Amino acid sequence: MPAGERTYATMAPDEGGGVTLEAIAALFDGHQRKPPKPRIPFPACHPIWLSGQIPLSGGAGTLQQGNLYGPEGSYWWDLRTVSLWGWTAGTVTVYLNNTTGEQIAQATTPGQFTWGAQILLGPQDNVIFGATGITGSVNMVLRAIEVETAWLPEYLM
Repeated sequence: MPAGERTYATMAPDEGGGVTLEAIAALFDGHQRKPPKPRIPFPACHPIWLSGQIPLSGGAGTLQQGNLYGPEGSYWWDLRTVSLWGWTAGTVTVYLNNTTGEQIAQATTPGQFTWGAQILLGPQDNVIFGATGITGSVNMVLRAIEVETAWLPEYLM
């Protein structure tokens, strides 16, 4: 092959010991690029969304269903958003685990809460919605990422 002429091997592979396509293919045989597998399988880490309406009596009420608005057993939730709408007056408060405990959101007007930092709910934690002085009805949607406990360290990386 003449020095400095790189196209000679592809132009005339059988002259002067050039490289053939078969030789190149043999080098890459078995090294084909495959799409990477997800690091965490979907059944172990997936989005969830739940909706509901706070039952009201005299403009006040509480929506507390631990088996629905919280992770069960061996799961964690990475709480992403809570959307609240449907009322014109009053206050809606979102609590963690009990109505005298930690408040994670409070609204006097309809809107959506999105947290800049993670709010992790552990197994058996639950979100409770409380309403006072409400005119209208209170609807909600909660969105989170549900992660199996075994995959939590990988998810947090």
